[in-house]
Formats: sequence, C-alpha cells, structure tokens
Amino acid sequence: MTFVARSVRYVLRKRVRTIVLLIVLTIITASMLSTIAVSRAAQQAAGRIEKEAVGGFVLASNLQGSMLTPRGGGMVRPADVRRIAQLPGVDSYMVRQNATADLVGANVAKVPGGDDYDATKEQQFGNAANVIGTNDSSKLNVFTSRTLGMAEGRHLKASDKYTSMIHEDLAKANGLKVGDTLTLKANAYDADNESHSTATVKTTIVGIFKGDSARKVSSRAELTANTIYTDLDTTRDLYYKEIYQDATFVLSKGVDVEKTMDAAKKLPVDWNNYQITRNDQYSSSMLHAARGVRSMMRGALIGVTVSAVLVLSLMLLLWMNDRRQEMGILVSLGVGKPSLVAQYLTEMVLIGLPSLALGWLCAQGMAQWLGTTALHSVNASAAKELSSMGQVGGDLESSMSVRTLDSLTVSVDGTAMLYVALGLLAVMLVCVAVACIPMLRKSPRDLSEIR
Repeated sequence: MTFVARSVRYVLRKRVRTIVLLIVLTIITASMLSTIAVSRAAQQAAGRIEKEAVGGFVLASNLQGSMLTPRGGGMVRPADVRRIAQLPGVDSYMVRQNATADLVGANVAKVPGGDDYDATKEQQFGNAANVIGTNDSSKLNVFTSRTLGMAEGRHLKASDKYTSMIHEDLAKANGLKVGDTLTLKANAYDADNESHSTATVKTTIVGIFKGDSARKVSSRAELTANTIYTDLDTTRDLYYKEIYQDATFVLSKGVDVEKTMDAAKKLPVDWNNYQITRNDQYSSSMLHAARGVRSMMRGALIGVTVSAVLVLSLMLLLWMNDRRQEMGILVSLGVGKPSLVAQYLTEMVLIGLPSLALGWLCAQGMAQWLGTTALHSVNASAAKELSSMGQVGGDLESSMSVRTLDSLTVSVDGTAMLYVALGLLAVMLVCVAVACIPMLRKSPRDLSEIR
C-alpha cells in the first residue's frame, strides 16, 4: 500500500482529528490570508500616493527671518522665482498670491450653530473671503493631493485674466454658476493690505470645485467654501502688490529633487530670507499611515506563523505519541521511514487543501475588517501624537498637513493565495519534522511498547 493510500485511509477513518485539524488550519489560513492581503493593500496605497505626489520643491519665506508680511505671510520675490525656474530639470512652476476681499452682491458661508465674530470683526470681515491668486490652479497641493476636485468648469491657467474658481457650497448659496460674474473688493482692514486699497475687480467664474477640510473649523475664515482662487492679475489689482506667498517648482520626470534643490541653493539668492523644502509634505502623513499598517501586518504575520508552528507541532507531537504502535508495526513490516514521513505530510496536505478554500471564504470579510481596524489604530496613534504637539487649525492647509488615509480597500487575490499556500506548506514541513523525527529515531521494538 502506498503512502498516499495510507494517508487517505487515515484521514477518513480519524474523523474527529481530521475535523479538529481542519478547523485549526482554516483559522491559520484565514489569518495569514488576511494579514498578507492588508499588507499588500497598504503597499499599493503607498505606491499610489508616491506616484501621485508632484515631484519638486517649494520656495517660501524663512519663518525665522524678517521676510514676512504683517499677517505673517510670505514675501517671495518674482525675480528669484524666475531665476530658479531656469534651472535644468525644472519643468514648470506655480506661485500663490494671497489677498482678503469682500464679496460684492454675494454672501460668504457662515459657521453653523453660532456667532464666530464679535460686532467689530463682523463689521470689518463679516463678508470677507480668502482670495488665492495663482498661475496654475491644477498644480496646487489641494488639487494634486485630491483633497479638492473640480465639480464643473476648468482650472485656472497662466493666460487667464480676471477669472475665478469658487466652491460648490458658495455657488449654491448665491445661485452662481460657471460663466457668471463674481465681484471682489479689497478689504481695507486686512493687515496685508498696507495701501488700504478698496479696489474692485469683476471676475468671470470659470470653475467650481468641491471638497472640504476634515477638521472642525472655529471661524468662517477657515471654511473651504470661503476660499476663492483667481488669476494673478486679480490679486495684483486688489492689493497693488507683486509678491508671492510661495512658489512650487515641478521637475521633469526622472529629475533628482535633492540635486536640483542643491543647485538652487547655489544661485545668487539671499537664502537668509528663504527656505526650500521638498513638495511631499502633504503626502507624508498618508504615507506614514500606509507604512504603519504594513508594518503592523508584517508583525501580525510573523506572530501568526510562529503560533501556527507551535500549535501544530504540539498537536502532532501528542497525536504521534498515540501512533507509536502503528509506526512500530509499519516499520517492522518493511515500510521505510521516508515513506512514513511522506504519509504524515500527505495527511496534512489533504486536510490543508480544503482549509485553503475555507480560509479564503473566511478571509473575504475578515481581511477588510482587519484593514479598517489597523488603519483606525494607526490614525488614532497619529492623532494622539499630534494632539501632544499642540492644536492644529481647521483651515484647508492645516488639515492637509495632518491628512492621513481615509480608507483602505483590501481584496484577497491569487497572489495572496499563492503566498499562503507556500507558507502553509513550509509550516507543515516544519511541524511534521518536529513531530516525527524524535519518534522515527526509535527502534521498532521501542515504538511497539504499550504505555
């Protein structure tokens, strides 16, 4: 009788042991499948974030220096921006110019459930919106990170003049649509409006965007709905000023960011007034979350594997002790010890095959739950660490700086099944070796002794 025939007979005859082992292997398989699936989902999410991040760097005012506006904004000079933009490898650049303007013939959004301004502030800034002028809104971090997205119309481009993009909530509240006119009036009370300009600019709405900050706001100034994007001509005409908040330089594909930054630092620019940083700060929190989940799953997989080896080895050691006489008789009849090892391994494989199918079924729901739970744990840990560092505002920029992964889509695919099948086979080999070798080193007489 071959070792395969003996294996089939034993598995069918010892139903209780077979069922117990099937349950244990199913739990191990489902756990391994779930951890591998979540780890792969986190790895894919990290890769997608890195791929979508715009390769480049940001030029901004040195917060430790004196190059700041009265409100604490940047004072990046256009000449310095143009100088850096001429470096080899720089594909394009995007600048931002900030202003505060009152809406004419329209009303800003209000914070629900309470008055956020006192009487004086209401009179001065009650209908003021945050205006951000740019030469290319599609390259703004809020859009490249998909925190905001276009609902209608198009992005602003360098050739635009007196155009604007508004939030869908502001558009809905004021009955505005693409093609309508939105009039902005410079707010004379804004500290950055040093000329106390009250200039009025009529803009044509070319786009309506959607999206919001995930954090709680404390005033209407932090509401995403009260942010208006315009071309640079509009912000210049409002404040009569030619300085930028910051400049983002986008590099050509394959260009090394660090080397280009080093080249920029060698230009005749007063670097005491500036700081230069990589343009991946808004994706770092999301990458940290994805990598945190993957690290957690690697630890869980190691724990599951070690536990599987210990549990299965203990079970097989106990059962092999009960099969001492069987072993002794088979060895006495001339059955080779390699054939016995092959029999015991085949028994495990015969039970392991259906456990793979059952484990796959269990992992379909378990994997997504495990991924969601792990991501929630990583995000909660990040939030706790952030709270210990101080309060973060509810505005869009602050929200983006601490943005993490909102969700993780987990699926158990064929690759995960292959990894688990190979891993389970390796576990079986180790456990069978641990359980069988001590027994098979004994003589047939010792194995046949009744205990």
